[in-house]
Amino acid sequence: MAATRQGHILAAPILVAGLGLVAALGTAAAPGTAAAQEAALATQIVDAMNKVYGVHPGFRANHAKGVVAEGFFKAAPEAARLSKAVLFNGTSIPVTVRFSDSTGVPNLPDGSPLANPHGMAIKFHLPGGDETNIVINALKFFPVSSGEDFRDMLLAVAASPPEAAKPTKLEQFAASHPNMPRALARVATPDSFAD
Repeated sequence: MAATRQGHILAAPILVAGLGLVAALGTAAAPGTAAAQEAALATQIVDAMNKVYGVHPGFRANHAKGVVAEGFFKAAPEAARLSKAVLFNGTSIPVTVRFSDSTGVPNLPDGSPLANPHGMAIKFHLPGGDETNIVINALKFFPVSSGEDFRDMLLAVAASPPEAAKPTKLEQFAASHPNMPRALARVATPDSFAD
């Protein structure tokens, strides 16, 4: 299983926001073929994740391990002055929250360095059946700025096992994408998701 190999220590931190990045792709793109291109890129990213972590039937390609909680959200009274959104009007809104480890490995120990960065997704169940979602992770910023770069980064991870010749594909990718090492330099398990 690729995720347990030390040569892939950089793999876990770079995956956490990937599917969120995929979802945000092309928001300004032209209709028609853009949707097909986005779907193809999303599939390529998931396929690349499966190359890094293997396929685990019944589990997500990323953030495979998580825990779900349910509760309520009630905005502070001051929030209504900042936004007219129903979410901030002071009513109690049911929420579903999922805390997750990075990687597509469902049995990864929570305390493993490979479980970083951790993620949190919140689904607000609004009146009338509407929903609002927030998806966050413990990275200060994402290591790449496009879905294509994310896919290529994953493929570089998959092509860089511990015994790979130096410089590895991942080292080459990092050299041409200086934000990647900077983003990963501060990855650690957060004391709280409130920060």
